[in-house]
Amino acid sequence: MLKNVLVTMTIICAMLPAYAAAQDAGRIVFTDPKSKDDKLLTEEDLAPRAHAWGGDIMIGTDGFGLGFFYSYAFNDVLSSFANISLTEAKDNNQRDYIDPYFGQISPYKVNYVFRVPLFFGLQYRLFKDDIVENFRPFINGGAGPVLLFVSPVDGDMFSSLFGGGTSHYTFGGFVGAGAQFGFDRSSIFGVNIRYMIIPVPDGISGVGIPDQDNPEILIPTPLDNANGFYIAINFGTTF
Repeated sequence: MLKNVLVTMTIICAMLPAYAAAQDAGRIVFTDPKSKDDKLLTEEDLAPRAHAWGGDIMIGTDGFGLGFFYSYAFNDVLSSFANISLTEAKDNNQRDYIDPYFGQISPYKVNYVFRVPLFFGLQYRLFKDDIVENFRPFINGGAGPVLLFVSPVDGDMFSSLFGGGTSHYTFGGFVGAGAQFGFDRSSIFGVNIRYMIIPVPDGISGVGIPDQDNPEILIPTPLDNANGFYIAINFGTTF
């Protein structure tokens, strides 16, 4: 019995210096004895921060895209954001085929249509007091101006993007839902499912139909809309 008491007191005495060093103005800092760093997670790491910025990797019905965002949190559940992205808008009538020698082939494609929306909106966190803190679901939505860049098919997509084209402007928006993960509030990692609603001005076409007299000539058909469904992987930092 005495031996157990002495062992317990020895362990407590050994822990006291670390505990005292881990206190800062009444706050307890969690430390990892296996880590070389003095601090693992502090109260500041767990507390929400007002500003955040980062990037989006977007995967959707029209292919891949990239985006960037900045957000400002009003409180624990409501924040505002600005988001800009670059994706391709494809016509529903476009048919793509994979050739083992030449890659993807779109036989009736006449133009690449790139959409660059600048959306401003709000994001609302759901179930804040009902579920664990490291899983933070939300809904969001935004609207703003959209640039549609139309470039004739001439080689691959990237060469067409920088090879010249015409710019058109419209207005659109999106609705979405998603979640952020992790305890550490100094960084952002999450997933956002979005559906973009973007009307198209007259005179924009992505595909064409063969001319009856000369099938080698494609007659452009109007693009109905530049809507798109995307899954965006968000990553960034807060300050």
